[in-house]
Amino acid sequence: DTKPQSKATIPLRVTCYGSSSPRTPSNCLNEAYNLGKILAERGHTCVNGGGAKGCMASMNDGASEHHGHIVGVIHTKWVVDGDDHDVFKGGKNQLVVAGGNDLQERKKLLIEGADAVVVMPGGPGTWDELWEIACG
Repeated sequence: DTKPQSKATIPLRVTCYGSSSPRTPSNCLNEAYNLGKILAERGHTCVNGGGAKGCMASMNDGASEHHGHIVGVIHTKWVVDGDDHDVFKGGKNQLVVAGGNDLQERKKLLIEGADAVVVMPGGPGTWDELWEIACG
């Protein structure tokens, strides 16, 4: 395990893209957890897709277990009773629900106000989000 990080002078809003798949390899899950932990220890906000599985869930676990702040951004079509990640229950962290006929509003909310972007391993959705910010 690594030594705890000191708080950053200026807290950042860091958008993190990554898998939501239950088949994500454990080494990727471990690194996502470490990313969430470091962001929390440094006092940064972790913004991601709010997934209950994959890299998103692991980074949320790391951030939550180290008292970090998490903002999850999901689309209304993914709202399913009882399927939210536990870190968003009880009001400690923020879960933002985007509307619209497609994912454009969600993508806009994910990157809005971001000071930095981190891309973890993922699938076509992660790839799409990466290119959206690279070309946007």
